[in-house]
Amino acid sequence: MPALAPLPATVDTLAYPISPDYVKSWTPVRAICELIANALDEDPQARVVWADGVLTITDTGPGIPEEGLILGYSSKTNAQIGQFGEGKKLACLVLARSPHIGQVRCDTVGYGFTPTVEHRRLLGGLIPSRSEQGAEVLIYHLFRTTRTQGTVISIVCPPEPADEAIGRFRALSEPGYTAPDAPGRCVLTGEPGRVWIGGVLVCTMPGFLASYDLPLDDKALQNRDRTVIEAGALRDAVRAILADSQDPTIVDRFATHVLAGHKLREQEQFFDKVSQPRPQAAWRSWARVHLPAQTFYTDPNHEEAALDLRDKGFTEVTANGLSSHQRWALMHLLGVEAARQSQRRHYEKTRNKTTWVPNSALTDEQRTALAEATLLVRRGIGAFALDGVRVYSASETNLCSDGFYNPQTGGVAVHLNALADRYRLLGVLLHEAAHRVAHRGGGRWIPVPDWADRCRGFEHVLGDFAAQMLEYLADGAPLPDLDETAQQPPATGRARRSRVDDPAVPVTRRELAHLITDRLPQALVAGGFTDAKDLVASTAVHPDVWRTLTNPRAAGFRASMGRGRAWNYDKTALIAEALGVHTPVVWLGYNLCEGAMLGRRREKWGQPGQWSKKMREATERACADLETLGGAYADQVPALRALLTGQTPAPTGDDSWQAPARELIALERARLNLTTDTATQ
Repeated sequence: MPALAPLPATVDTLAYPISPDYVKSWTPVRAICELIANALDEDPQARVVWADGVLTITDTGPGIPEEGLILGYSSKTNAQIGQFGEGKKLACLVLARSPHIGQVRCDTVGYGFTPTVEHRRLLGGLIPSRSEQGAEVLIYHLFRTTRTQGTVISIVCPPEPADEAIGRFRALSEPGYTAPDAPGRCVLTGEPGRVWIGGVLVCTMPGFLASYDLPLDDKALQNRDRTVIEAGALRDAVRAILADSQDPTIVDRFATHVLAGHKLREQEQFFDKVSQPRPQAAWRSWARVHLPAQTFYTDPNHEEAALDLRDKGFTEVTANGLSSHQRWALMHLLGVEAARQSQRRHYEKTRNKTTWVPNSALTDEQRTALAEATLLVRRGIGAFALDGVRVYSASETNLCSDGFYNPQTGGVAVHLNALADRYRLLGVLLHEAAHRVAHRGGGRWIPVPDWADRCRGFEHVLGDFAAQMLEYLADGAPLPDLDETAQQPPATGRARRSRVDDPAVPVTRRELAHLITDRLPQALVAGGFTDAKDLVASTAVHPDVWRTLTNPRAAGFRASMGRGRAWNYDKTALIAEALGVHTPVVWLGYNLCEGAMLGRRREKWGQPGQWSKKMREATERACADLETLGGAYADQVPALRALLTGQTPAPTGDDSWQAPARELIALERARLNLTTDTATQ
């Protein structure tokens, strides 16, 4: 082997007595990796070069201090590779004892050393020994240098261990490499199964579909030799990386693999861990491109439903290599329903539960009776009390005598027979209006969770109605007239769309719903969507979020009264991006009206004071996005923050303080070229 330059005179020695069996499993490659890791910890741009029989490791760090020579001392941080304070010492021991490695030399700031190993009995054998094996003594031969910066380690060795050691460091083989942030990074290039921590190869896992680079924070998961990661910790780390990924190439590799019937190692079975909106949207987008429109998967004992769906042109999707739980989670990500569920949904869509009587089929007397009774209830209670009354002749819906309220649409229905008796008709309408107002709120009434029959909340509202009517009667005052704009459909000539034009719904929510529905045709063309359902499916957001945005509810509605509050900012962002509308506009347009309610006791709703922490944090996120947009969008931020701190009052029943959200919606209409004649009137 080639020799290094002559050594300066030794001025001191440092000896470490060590068992001959200590780190016997370490190879020269493993030892060289420790020295490279130390260099990269001090200088991410450290150079490692093998030439003419000598491997040279050079860094520009501060040098090795005295503490660096003490066994077990470590000042490494979580941002560095090392952790135990033993790597350099043990590496020198392994290299010095290896017959395949020549001279090793370290030149650092102010001094240098060469390690050697001597076999001997301590004190010349005077100390009793059980094995008579003696000790290996690692000796650092110290000398002075004139270096003022950096460290150079020179190792005489063949090219094979040098190349193998260098290949274990991504920072040396991949220009521009940076260690991943938590939870880590999935690597699809090269041979699968490699596992790195901070770019340092730890182990190889046969059968893996990809490779994984864990963050340096996970270095504690490996053993002291950096050759094994505890099985449970590796499983959790790999699943966290995959569950957090939005990369379409990663989704494609795993989806294609499992849908072809192939298996996955247990560590890579992550489908039930995907819980964040954007990774879910990435899977749904893949399904939209690669799967047919009508699909299903078969659970055990549902073969009959599967046959029925196949006959109707549905396509079966299989993943036979997965357990039933993981298969269910995968199909949920892809938006594929189980055969029985898909069959049931298909028949529910085609099943008519109520026989409606069209307005044209009513007599003039019946139409007049219905219109007059509806107007009377709306004048007595408020325009929000009834918003579209339909007539039916038969229904399977749970009925309140001669009518029912539909909480999904906010509509009220009366039986055809009730139109023959004015007294009976008014009773039905007033009763169903109490259900509607208790459920949705309006005027001075706020939504209550117990809005159904024989519930205290409903009876309280119904009693309020009676008291209000008696007050008019006692005062001898006429019923108030309705605002013409509140009782007529929008002047655009579009059909009234349930809650979109419901006076009980805050004006910002109504204007947002019109913005979304007016923007929808352009968004469908731009995104290549067939309809609104296809657009929503591509985001993996629950359809209730879309229904909530386009058919909004009164302020104060809570999830306990039904599904669908569009609170989650990330899910709202996915819908907004699919529409091409700025996310903070959509989020504020729907949620700002909740400001003085959310996180407060019901009796404190609308009262002065600072908004709840949850509401402030969410609104501040929207404000930050508005500031990023800049211009007129950012101009609304001071007014929004004045609401958060309570400087601007936000009383219940008054929409005027929601002006910043209305202004943002108007800005979006202008930006998207949605003409004013399509705005909410």
